[in-house]
Amino acid sequence: MPNSLNGHFNGYAILGGGRLARHMRHYLDLLGLRCSAWARQPDPQLNSHNIADTTERLHATVREASHILLLVSDDAIAGLVKRYPELRIKTLIHCSGALGIPGIAGAHPLMTFGSELYELDTYRKIPFMLDQGLDMAELLPGLPNPHSHISVERKAQYHALCVIAGNFPQILWQAISQRFTELGLADGMLEPYLRRVLDNFLANPGTALTGPLSRGDKGTINRNLQSLQPDPLQALYQSFLDFHAA
Repeated sequence: MPNSLNGHFNGYAILGGGRLARHMRHYLDLLGLRCSAWARQPDPQLNSHNIADTTERLHATVREASHILLLVSDDAIAGLVKRYPELRIKTLIHCSGALGIPGIAGAHPLMTFGSELYELDTYRKIPFMLDQGLDMAELLPGLPNPHSHISVERKAQYHALCVIAGNFPQILWQAISQRFTELGLADGMLEPYLRRVLDNFLANPGTALTGPLSRGDKGTINRNLQSLQPDPLQALYQSFLDFHAA
């Protein structure tokens, strides 16, 4: 467990100026938890003081906090702590889903963060994936979120699965939307179908699959494949068939 101020919680400091930093600051504010924030480039929305020097601003931000959220890019986490080694007297938390960093606790929020801030109920439901052996109440005091644990050795695999789940379907949907437009279909025709597919999966993931794959309808599958020539989606269709059959 990283160092802390005698185990006493005295508020959070957020280091970083990206989307996750904005969302976490908003969430902590909604919970009524004490929070200060710092970014390399001063941001009026994240900094309540006007100290020009970067180091002085950082020191002012973390001075009263016991828990520091290092919400910078994965590649910058270790360098930030190396540049400011005095941070190690605090409880340090990073939110990378893929990295394990000695001396810095990992707590990955399993959520996508858009440009618009969310409501409190949405934030409260975000699961946090903690490094094995960490205690949620000690690491993130005041956060009521569900949580689970994962070994550092499995984090890269876990994060790869998150990337696949959260992004690959969107790549497919974008491609299908474009081809619907090329077929002359009206905007919005795909939306009810996609919403129902997702709802059915969330309700019954083991039985939600429909269509020729679930029926084993080889004739329809072959016609599908032929119709997609020479679209790159043909190879993707075949790869999904092979994966489903494995």
